[in-house]
Amino acid sequence: MHTRTFVTLNPAALAGALLFVGACGRDSVTTPRERATSPAHYGKTSAALSVTSASPPFGDQGATVDVHVYGTGFTSDAKATWLLHGVADSLHVRTNRTTFVSSTELVANVTIAGDATLAFWDVQVALAGGKNGVGSELFEVTSAQILGSGTPGGEAYIHNANDLGQAVGRTSGTTNLAFFYDESLGIVSLGNGEGWGIDPNGTLAVGRDGNNLATAWVRQPDNTWRPEPLPTFSNSVESNATSAARAVDGTLIVGGWDGAAPPRKSMPGIDRPVLWRRSGTSWSMPQALAIPVTSTNGSVYGVNGRGQAVGSLDASASGGIVWEDASTFTLLNGTPNYINAAGTIIVGIAAGNAGPVYWWRDPLTQVWRGPVLLPSLGGTSCPRGNARAINGVGIIVGDSCDGNNGQATAWQLDFSGAAPVLVGGPWRLPGLGVKNSQTVDAKAGLRVASAAYVTESAPYRATGGALTGSGQTRLAVRWQLNLNP
Repeated sequence: MHTRTFVTLNPAALAGALLFVGACGRDSVTTPRERATSPAHYGKTSAALSVTSASPPFGDQGATVDVHVYGTGFTSDAKATWLLHGVADSLHVRTNRTTFVSSTELVANVTIAGDATLAFWDVQVALAGGKNGVGSELFEVTSAQILGSGTPGGEAYIHNANDLGQAVGRTSGTTNLAFFYDESLGIVSLGNGEGWGIDPNGTLAVGRDGNNLATAWVRQPDNTWRPEPLPTFSNSVESNATSAARAVDGTLIVGGWDGAAPPRKSMPGIDRPVLWRRSGTSWSMPQALAIPVTSTNGSVYGVNGRGQAVGSLDASASGGIVWEDASTFTLLNGTPNYINAAGTIIVGIAAGNAGPVYWWRDPLTQVWRGPVLLPSLGGTSCPRGNARAINGVGIIVGDSCDGNNGQATAWQLDFSGAAPVLVGGPWRLPGLGVKNSQTVDAKAGLRVASAAYVTESAPYRATGGALTGSGQTRLAVRWQLNLNP
């Protein structure tokens, strides 16, 4: 395990440092291209010296990596060096050797220190005669540990995770495949569909199957998975299970929606916000949650063990709602994603997609206050973003605007006063070598990286996804966060 220093926190309730630690450090990273040794007749060239790219474009703190450096004008005496803000720092990124392949390719074997700065580094190539070229910010020193790419398909979207280091999501391709991840099995395909919620005990995943019907996948003793359709209303045409939590008595509570057929074919369907409960091996019928008489549709996005739920109404960016029980609700201005276990903090996105926010319950009046806008990495000129999860010590994770695209981000609230107060962040969670200044494919959601869950127990870990390569592939990743008193 390689310790990765990331950023210093200064919370009132939990002072310390936010450390990003790779749970499983990689000793080496290679590409499919084989390394080659220069034949003796390869000589110097008069071509202009330039450095254009590096592959892989990232490396872990504490790892030794073979990096293919591409450009023009390389010769057999070329040496590659890593620079931070234009200054060589061999104590933190050291080139062990540079192997000449051709006038357009070198292979640099570099060792990244465990405390190397998490940032984009320059790659410089120098020749014996004093000539050199620099590729600006071509290589990211990261703490994002790759969990996998999905089975098959090559692209993975994490939707939720738990404190056991497990996660669920979907892989994309010609069809969506639901998947489950844990450290012993890696990424396991659950078949056609999408995984959206995960049992805190790790016994099942929930989501929808390839027919868009709410489904639970139950783990068997031999580590296979058995799909179980969730009960639906008699007029249901589609449904989805989006989140899961455990009550004190062990009952599994699952939130989502059940879609009814429209009264006429020309009308849209009607989605009803619902909760299911599973006790032992038996599922309850869906429990419909009340919505205002002015609304026709609703969906549950997050639920806690108290049976409180959050979601949206009428697919509106401003039509948020929190349910205290099946019949008691409060409307929220924005879209909430997650309610904490204590039922006192909700996080989500501001109305009109105007940035990450939180709501808090006034301890005296029990009234929900907010939304309170969280700062983005890009500052006031770029406030966009989304808060996706919060834990019991006030760590919020999600993404925020940083340049052209969203970047995985963490914040921290202090709960010691009458109202929560932001005491740290935004902190950038590093990605896999794709810069926010790059234009990425729209299918990636314009997020270079995003975190979807943060654990309740120390050492705190955030789970999500990050783009790699040319910005076309999203991998499941994890960042480890420690708060040290």
